[in-house]
Amino acid sequence: MSLSTTTSKLTLDTVRDRLDATFHEAFEQDANTLIEALPAMGKSYGVVNWADDTGRLLTVFTARSELYGQYEEWCADRDLTYRTLPAFHRECATIDHERESPPADNSIERTVREVYGSGISGAQLHQNAERYFEERLPCQHDGRCPYMESRDFDPENYDVLIGHYLQAYNRDYLEDRYVAFDEFPGDAYFFTPAHNEATRAIRNYLNAEETLPFENWRDLIRRRHNDEYEDAVREWKDDLGFYFHRDTRVQLQRKPGFHAHAPLLTHAALEFELLDNEWEYATLGSGRKAVRSPEDEWTVLIPPPLYAAESVVGLDGTPTLSKWRLVLGNTWVSHEPVLKSDRERREYLREVLGLELIQTDAGTKPYQSGNSVNVSSDGALLENVHEREGSKPSVITSKQAKAQYESTDVDEHIEVAEHYGNLKGSNEFEKTRLGVVIGSPHPPEGEAVQRWGALDGKSVERETDEDGRVLKGDSLRFTPPGNALFRDVVEYEVLQAVMRFGRTESDGEHGARVYVHTSRLPRWVEADERVAVATWSDGMQEVVEALRSSEKWPDGEWTNGEIAERVSVGKRQVGELMKELDEEEYITHRRGGRGNAYHWSNVRLEDFSAFGRIE
Repeated sequence: MSLSTTTSKLTLDTVRDRLDATFHEAFEQDANTLIEALPAMGKSYGVVNWADDTGRLLTVFTARSELYGQYEEWCADRDLTYRTLPAFHRECATIDHERESPPADNSIERTVREVYGSGISGAQLHQNAERYFEERLPCQHDGRCPYMESRDFDPENYDVLIGHYLQAYNRDYLEDRYVAFDEFPGDAYFFTPAHNEATRAIRNYLNAEETLPFENWRDLIRRRHNDEYEDAVREWKDDLGFYFHRDTRVQLQRKPGFHAHAPLLTHAALEFELLDNEWEYATLGSGRKAVRSPEDEWTVLIPPPLYAAESVVGLDGTPTLSKWRLVLGNTWVSHEPVLKSDRERREYLREVLGLELIQTDAGTKPYQSGNSVNVSSDGALLENVHEREGSKPSVITSKQAKAQYESTDVDEHIEVAEHYGNLKGSNEFEKTRLGVVIGSPHPPEGEAVQRWGALDGKSVERETDEDGRVLKGDSLRFTPPGNALFRDVVEYEVLQAVMRFGRTESDGEHGARVYVHTSRLPRWVEADERVAVATWSDGMQEVVEALRSSEKWPDGEWTNGEIAERVSVGKRQVGELMKELDEEEYITHRRGGRGNAYHWSNVRLEDFSAFGRIE
C-alpha cells in the first residue's frame, strides 16, 4: 500500500513554521494562552525550540514520564541546561510505591502513606518527621533523604525544568520562568475525598476551630445562613488568607478522617449553592472551586499559583476551552489554533499526515462498559478488512471489547490490539499503515460532563424529545455546556485514536488507511469512503455449514429441498438465503428438472466470511 505525500498548499514545514510563530506570540501575552495543535505537529519539541531561540527560562509540565527523556534529549541537542524535577514517589525509599508488597501494618512506612494521603506534602513529612511520627523516617537514618537532597538546587541555573503537573504547586518552579503545560492536566488538580471523608474532616476541624460557631457538619448546614453567625463566618474567611488552605496541626492529623484540606472543605460547605440538576457548587477564591454530587461525592479544584509565572501556555491537540480555563485558575484564556479552519484541519489529516478514513454505518457504539459490544459486527468488519487489504489491521477499541475479541475467532483477524485507556503517550502505531478504530469511549457522565459543568457553575443534563424521552445515540444532546464537555471525552478521544496510526514515515511511506467503526468523530472530519457492515443471520451460517459438511461438498449440486432437510429454516427461507449467496458470488446456479428448480453449486464458498460483509 503506497500512501506517499501529495502536493499541497499545507505542508508539515509550513505547519511547524506557524506553530513556531504562535509560540513566540503566546509567550509574550499577559493572559494564559491555549495553543491548539493537532498531533504530529511537533508541539513538544517546538516549546524547547522556543526556549533556545529566546534564551528565556522555561518550565514544562506533563503527565507522561516517558516524555521526560525526550525533553532531556532535545535540551541536550541544543546545549540547554535542564533538570528533571524531583519526585517524592520516585526518589523517597520510605514512600516507595514500586515495592513488591505493601508495607506491614503498624509500620512507619504505612503511617507515612496514611499521613501523605491526608494532604501533608512530601516535603512537610520530611521536614517535620519527628513532629508527625515522633521519630526520623527510615530514609533519613543514614543522612538526608535523596528526595530532599534533590530538591536543593537553584532553578535559575537551568534553562529548562521538566516535571509533572502536580509540581506546578511549587512556586520555585514558576517564579521568573515561562511555563508550558504539555497536554491537558485532566484531574491532576482535583482533591476528591472518599464518601463521608469530607464530612468527617469538617467535623474534626470544627471541633478544633474556635472561630466558627458550629458544632458539627449538620449544625453548619442548618445554621450557616443565620444572620447571627454572619460576622463570625466572615472573620474566619478573612483569616484563611489568599492562598492558605491546609491545616497541618498534629492533634488533628491523629484523628480518624483528618485531612489537611479541611479548611477548604469547610469553606465549600459554607458557600455551596444548589444547581438545578441537584449538584452543589462553591467558589472559594483564587480559582478554587468545589462541587458536590447528589450522591455526596465531593470534588475540589485547586489550581496551582500560576500568577507567579512570567507567562503560561497550554498545548493541546483537541482542547475544550472551558476546562482549560478552570484548571489554569479560572482566568481569561486566549485560544490560538494553528490551523485556522475546518478545511485546513481536513487538509492536514489527508495531505500532511496522509490519513485515509473509511467510516462505517455503525452508529455511536458506546463501548466503555462492554455491555453493548457487538462481536459479530466487529468481526465482520475486521474479517473483511483483512481480506480486502491483504493484511491484518491493528485495532484500537475499549478494554472490554478487546477482551471479548481475544476469546473469539475475531482475534484471528487482528495484528495488534490496544484499548483507549492505554494510548496516552504511546507511539505503538506510529508506523502502522492499516488500522481500525472500533466503538467510542463513554465514561460516566457524572464525572465527565456534569462535574465539569458544575465546576463552571452550570447545571448540565441530558436533553429530552417532545415526549419527554431522554435522547440517546446519535441524537444525544446535553444542556450547555454539556455537548462540548461530552465531545472532549468521546469524539476527541476517537480522533486522537485515529491519529495514532502512521504518523511517522518509514521505508518511503507515511500515513495510514484507518477504518472507523463508530459515528463519534468531530463534525469537521470527512471520511474518504463510507461502507456498510452487515452480519450474517444464524440461518445463513447454518445453511453454509450444512453445504460445507455435505457429502456432495465441494463439487456437487444442491436443491433447496435437500438443504432444508439439513437445517432448521424452511425451504422458502433457504431459497432466499441461497440467492443472497449467489449475489455475493459465493455460489452459482442453474435451473432445470421438475418445476424448473434451482440447482446450486459452489464457486468460492470455502472463502465464506464467518461474521458478515462490508458493502
